[in-house]
Amino acid sequence: MQQDGFLRHTSERVYKECTGVFGLFRRTITKYLNYLVKSLPVSPDPFTLDRTIQKLTERHTLSLKNEKEKNVLGSFVQQNMDDLRNCALGTEQDRDTFRQEIIDAIKGALDSLDRDCRPDDPSAPVVCYTCCPENYDSHLPDQKSALITAIGYEPDILVILDAYFIQINRIREDVSLVTADKTHILNNRKKIEETLPGITIREPGSFFTG
Repeated sequence: MQQDGFLRHTSERVYKECTGVFGLFRRTITKYLNYLVKSLPVSPDPFTLDRTIQKLTERHTLSLKNEKEKNVLGSFVQQNMDDLRNCALGTEQDRDTFRQEIIDAIKGALDSLDRDCRPDDPSAPVVCYTCCPENYDSHLPDQKSALITAIGYEPDILVILDAYFIQINRIREDVSLVTADKTHILNNRKKIEETLPGITIREPGSFFTG
C-alpha cells in the first residue's frame, strides 16, 4: 500500500470489511491491554516473564467468545512479544504509554483508510467502487458457480468477483488481486485465474522480491 507506481482499487464490500476488521482489532486489543496492564506484577521476574504473559493471555482468551477475537489476540501477542516484554518490565507510566501508542496506531490506520479510500473518486489513493452487485447470481452465475465448487466460502468469493466485476466494467485491463488469504484464495490461485481471465492473484510479499 505504501509503494509508488501502482493504481489501487477496491470495492465498497472490501472497504466495509476492512473497517470492520480494524474495529474488531481495536476493541479486542484495547480490552486485552487494559487487562494486561492491570494484571501484571509490579516487578515481574524477567526469567519467568514470558510464561507470566502467556498465562495472563490464556486467561483473558478464555473470556472471549468470538473465534475472530481469539485469532486477533493470538496474532497480536505473537507479533508483539518483544514489546509486551518491555512493557511488562517498565514502569506503570511506561505501560500506560505503550497501551496508548497501540490504540493510537490502530486509530491512525482507521483514519488513513477513511482518508485514502474514497468512493468513486479517480484521484483518491484508493478508488472505492460502489457499483458492485450485492451478489452475483444473475451477473456472473457461471463464474460464481465455478468458484463455489473450488473454494466453497462465499464471503471470499464475493470479494474475488468484485475484483473481476470492476476489472471488466471499469478498469478494462489486467488486475492484480492482492491478498494474504492462503486458505481460500492463494491456495486456489490457478482455478481463480482460469475462471476469471485478466485477474492475477498475488500475495503482498511478491512486490518485495528482488
